[in-house]
Amino acid sequence: MSKENGERVAALAGMLANPLRLAIVRRLTMGGCLVGELVAFTGVPQAVVSKQLAVLRGCGLLLCRPEGRCREYSLAHKEAVTAAIGALEALVDRTQLALKKCDNNVDE
Repeated sequence: MSKENGERVAALAGMLANPLRLAIVRRLTMGGCLVGELVAFTGVPQAVVSKQLAVLRGCGLLLCRPEGRCREYSLAHKEAVTAAIGALEALVDRTQLALKKCDNNVDE
């Protein structure tokens, strides 16, 4: 992997490192949603959800389709995103005992 590609992978992983963005993306693996549905799902104010949707859309993960006065969001690359989240979940399952140590050393 080239240095440039490694930086891109790290940047994209950073997008999913935010718990709210990850929750939004995980929900969208089940199908498209209106913003109001994502607000209800996350329990977070619309302004916060909309900001995170803009971040995810800006990095190419989301598609946005007008639906009347609302907007419906869906994943641009559903299969790849679903596979990536599944791989991360598999790693979590396999590294449960080491995660606390990993959390303590993130910024080292």
